Amino acid sequence: MTSKLIKNILIIVTVIVLISVIISSLLPFYWGDKTQHVKVDYYKQNSEQFNTLFFGGSLEYRHISPHIIDKIANDNHLDIKSFNFGIDGHNIIQELRDIQGILKIKNDSLKQIFISVSSEPYFFAFNRHTAKWISWQNFSSYINAMRVIPTLKEDSYKTRAKYSYYYTSSLIENKLNMGIMPDALENLIFNTSLDTNYLGKYKDGFLSYDEEENLLLEYNWEVDLVKESRNAFINDKTHRDSLNQTVLASFNNYEPTDKPNKQMVKLLQNLIKQCSKKGIDVYFVLPPKARTSYSLLLPVFNALPKNRCISLADIRQYPEFYSFEYGYNFHHLNNKGAQLYSKILAQKIVQLFQQNQQAVR
Repeated sequence: MTSKLIKNILIIVTVIVLISVIISSLLPFYWGDKTQHVKVDYYKQNSEQFNTLFFGGSLEYRHISPHIIDKIANDNHLDIKSFNFGIDGHNIIQELRDIQGILKIKNDSLKQIFISVSSEPYFFAFNRHTAKWISWQNFSSYINAMRVIPTLKEDSYKTRAKYSYYYTSSLIENKLNMGIMPDALENLIFNTSLDTNYLGKYKDGFLSYDEEENLLLEYNWEVDLVKESRNAFINDKTHRDSLNQTVLASFNNYEPTDKPNKQMVKLLQNLIKQCSKKGIDVYFVLPPKARTSYSLLLPVFNALPKNRCISLADIRQYPEFYSFEYGYNFHHLNNKGAQLYSKILAQKIVQLFQQNQQAVR
C-alpha cells in the first residue's frame, strides 16, 4: 500500500513537472514583463526598420530618446534608425539575456547595439517570485550570474551567498513555473492585449517618468518605489546630494591601475565576439546616476576597447546630469534631462563613429 502510494505520488509529480517544462518551453522569455512584452512584439513586426538597438535598465528606458538620437545622427550623415530596449530594473545579466533573445528575431538591417555598463548582477529582492523576475531566466543567464557574483569581493560573503541562492531558486522556479502557472497559462492561451503606451510617443521604446505620470499604465510595487524616491529627491536635499557626493568620490579616487572585475569584463568581451559573428558591432555606454558604485564600474568600463566606449557619467564633466533641474528622482533624469542626455549621447555617437571611420581609412 505504501509503495503504491509513493509510486502514484511520483507519477503525479513527474506529470506536473513535464507539463511545467513544456509550458515553459512554449513561452517567450519576455512574457512576464508587460513593458518588455509590448516592446518585443512591436519590434518583431517592425524589426527591419531598425539598424541600432539600445539595451539596459531604467537608465536607458527613461533617458534615451531614439527620436533625438536618429535626427542628430542623420543630420551628420550617419544612417541610424534606433529602438530603445531598456527595461526598468534590468541588470547586466538581464541585459545580456535580452540581447540573446532579441538577436534571434530576424533583422538583416541590424548593424550595432549599445549596452549600458551600469550594474552588477544584484537586483531588487521585491522582484523575487514574480513573473517579471522568473520568466526571463535560463541556464546561460544563471551561469553568467554565478560567474560574477562570487568575484564581487567588495561585498560580504553573506550578500554574495544570498544572491547566489536567489538566482538558483529563481532558475528552478522558471523551469517549473512555480508560483506563476496561472499567469503562464493566461499568457499562453489568451495572450491578452498590451498597452502600447509603454512604447512612448514615437513608438521607439523611450518613455520618461514624467510622461508616464500622465498615462494609466498598470500599477505595481515599483510605482510606490518611484513615487517614494521622487518625494525624497524633491524634499530631502541631504538625500538628494548623497548620490552626487558618492559619484564624485568614485571619480576622484579612481586610478588607471585599479583592477577591473575580470568576470564582468569577460562577459562583455564575449558579447563583442558573439555579435561580431553576426556582423553586429557592440558599443558600451557608461551612464550618469548609475545604481552601482562607479568604483566597480569604472575599471570594468575602461578595460573595454576605447573605440567602442562612450562615457557620460563623470559628474565633474557633466554636472547637469546630477542637478536638481534635470532630475526626476535619485537615479533618474526628468524628461527635460532625458532630452539633454539624448542630445549629448547622440553627439558622442557621431563623434565616435566618425573617429572609427577615419581610423579605417
